[in-house]
Amino acid sequence: MRISRYLATVLTVTAATTALSATSAASASAAPSAESLRAGVLKLTNAERVKAGCPRLKKNSALARAAQRHSADMARHNFVGHDGSNGSTMVTRARAAGYTGFSSLAENVAPGQKSAAAVVESWMKSPGHRANILNCSLKHLGVGYVKKPGSAHGTYWTQDFGAKF
Repeated sequence: MRISRYLATVLTVTAATTALSATSAASASAAPSAESLRAGVLKLTNAERVKAGCPRLKKNSALARAAQRHSADMARHNFVGHDGSNGSTMVTRARAAGYTGFSSLAENVAPGQKSAAAVVESWMKSPGHRANILNCSLKHLGVGYVKKPGSAHGTYWTQDFGAKF
């Protein structure tokens, strides 16, 4: 009888552990991808613009390259700012990524937010960042996102906005 009770306990514990492992694996695979986070920032940014009467921004691959490179630079060198570790600026990064012939550029950066909603909310609470998001003359957007566990901030976000002549 003791052996049966012992086996029943082992089977129950094993089943519970297996269920927990499956739940943990599902949770890990359910974590949003970097691409879905970048897309979420575009969607939420456009929602804020629509509320303010501005046209939606269009995703621009050159600005996305510039923004992603800047987020990667900030993560690699553990800093947050508009000047790159090599002295680059939003203008030089946009040109290097292929965004030329522009009439205006703007940039938002942020560290530490864990979701698209959190970073857009943070930017909307900052007057300068909010002004960039709600600048109706801007037409294009590229979003950069890097997650670097163990770094100074954990996540690094960049929005590069532009408009062409």
